[in-house]
Amino acid sequence: MKRILCALFSCVLFSSFAVGLTGCGCSKNQEPGYRIEETTPDLKNDTFGFFIINNNELMLTKYMGSDEDVTIPDSYNNYKVTAIGTSVFSGTEIKSIVIPDTVKEIKDYAFYNCKNLTSVTLSKNLEILGTNVFNLCRSLESIEIPSSVKDLGTYTFSASGLKSITIPESKTLTKISYYVFFQCQKLTEVTLPSTVTLIEKNAISDCPNKITIKAPDGSYAQKYANDNNFNFEKTE
Repeated sequence: MKRILCALFSCVLFSSFAVGLTGCGCSKNQEPGYRIEETTPDLKNDTFGFFIINNNELMLTKYMGSDEDVTIPDSYNNYKVTAIGTSVFSGTEIKSIVIPDTVKEIKDYAFYNCKNLTSVTLSKNLEILGTNVFNLCRSLESIEIPSSVKDLGTYTFSASGLKSITIPESKTLTKISYYVFFQCQKLTEVTLPSTVTLIEKNAISDCPNKITIKAPDGSYAQKYANDNNFNFEKTE
């Protein structure tokens, strides 16, 4: 009996060890291997640290500067900067950020709790805004969303300072996720296109001001406004 228990215990230990080394932890060539932490820079200068995604692309994973007005470079060491990593600027004192058009994704919490952030220029080719990207950015009163965006993560603009927001018409952005505009203390106006065909429960909720939904007549957004006791204003 003891031999059986010891054998089982050894198998469990070996399995745990194997999972820690392989599984979702893959090499840069997407082959099974040791786990790589994307937050650890492969390349860096005095201001930024970058993780090498592949032979052509970098992810910005660390901000080491002290400037309040930041412009992210579109390339470094002959690599294109195509992503901003998790929590890179979270809690920093930055006031403005310019994101180059090479960037396609901004990962979770990238600008979380940047309390002084007032100006954001997003990439014209941005496709994904992760969860909580601008959560608690209370000084951010406006932002322009490019039509290239395919996904807004949960809590993207939650508790931000947005006064109004326009979601552009897009064939790919058809859903507004849960809690995207949750607890926005200054929000009064949300403009939505006819291409939005689903707005999740509590997407716009717990906001103290009366919200006006602007959208085409007969659109899903009009129905959403009526169902949730928001004001509705028809757009062309």
